[in-house]
Amino acid sequence: MKKLTIAAALACAIAAAAPARAEITVCTWGTITGPDALVNGMTYGTRDYLEYLNQTQGGIAGNKLKVLMLDGRYKLDEELKIYRRCADQEQAVVINGWSTGASKALRDQIQEDGIPFISESFASEVLDPQKYPYTFIAGPTYEQQIIIALRDLAARGGKKVVLMYSDNEYGRGPVNVVRQSGVIEKLGLEVADLVEYRYDAQDVTAQMLRIKGKNPDLVYVQGSTPQLLVALRDAAKVGLPAKLFMGNLYNISPAIPEQLGAAADGFRAVQTYAFYGDDIPAMKEIEDYAKKNEVEKKDIYFIKGWLKGKVIAAAIGNAIKKNGGQVPADLKAFRKSVRDEMEALKDFDDGGITPPFTYADHQGSVQARIAEIKNGKYTPLGAWINAR
Repeated sequence: MKKLTIAAALACAIAAAAPARAEITVCTWGTITGPDALVNGMTYGTRDYLEYLNQTQGGIAGNKLKVLMLDGRYKLDEELKIYRRCADQEQAVVINGWSTGASKALRDQIQEDGIPFISESFASEVLDPQKYPYTFIAGPTYEQQIIIALRDLAARGGKKVVLMYSDNEYGRGPVNVVRQSGVIEKLGLEVADLVEYRYDAQDVTAQMLRIKGKNPDLVYVQGSTPQLLVALRDAAKVGLPAKLFMGNLYNISPAIPEQLGAAADGFRAVQTYAFYGDDIPAMKEIEDYAKKNEVEKKDIYFIKGWLKGKVIAAAIGNAIKKNGGQVPADLKAFRKSVRDEMEALKDFDDGGITPPFTYADHQGSVQARIAEIKNGKYTPLGAWINAR
């Protein structure tokens, strides 16, 4: 009896000496259902990487991750409600949001709340480490991606460009910034036309006839995969080839060649991450995860999500390490520490998804290259270049 009492006392002493473990909440939302669902792999990818850590490492420093994946449905009011839920009720340490419209609407609130926020938007209007120190993106801005296309056009001897864009913040904002920058004129190019279309348009034949009349050397589409599908389909109707068109990262989707077939060949887009299935260390992790779990989206957007998961986990892990191996008890202090550690990431190795990057600029990697659809598959043209 005495031995049992001593053993019980010893067990209690060991338990008391062990550091308390916490549950760390990360909140991510995307268009799980709705008009932009074709690119929602980046929401699944972030969730899956953090769940991968739960399954293989018990979370981060022994602390389980509670990962919430919510559906914003590409509706501004819904996204704003989700943000407040994540910030207040769920007490998330990091939030990963979605649209350009929501990121712009929330940019001041995020700083006031002091929550590290990674936006799926690449709009330069949400990127300012001094003014918006809690907001991060994950790659070259939309404006930098447009400029890559314009530089390529100038290098090939082209002169006339049509800028085609959706009637929302995602479409108008980046085009306006580039036009006002003077870079088009500096490159010796001319804007032959500006063509705005409804974000949910199912027919843009009239716009394509108008573009055909301008005889441009390039049509740059500031839109997402669903809009690009409509644009290329209707361009083919009026005799405009896919090779005349170029878009941003959100136009690198297997859905485009799968749905359009040969009509998509020649279309080009800006690539900022490795492709799903590339021979890189991060893909080995994904394959390991897939042995026991269903991977919902097998595309470049899932790869982007996996990258964001790695960034979030690294920042949280470093914040815990700096707090003596324990999760800070004060949520506000924990959030600030995670923000600081995110910004402090230097030469960060994301497993080959991008070249190693430093996050002091809140962008991460700004390396990009142009990929073209050839025989139904995206094929990189040339090496990685600096998007700045």
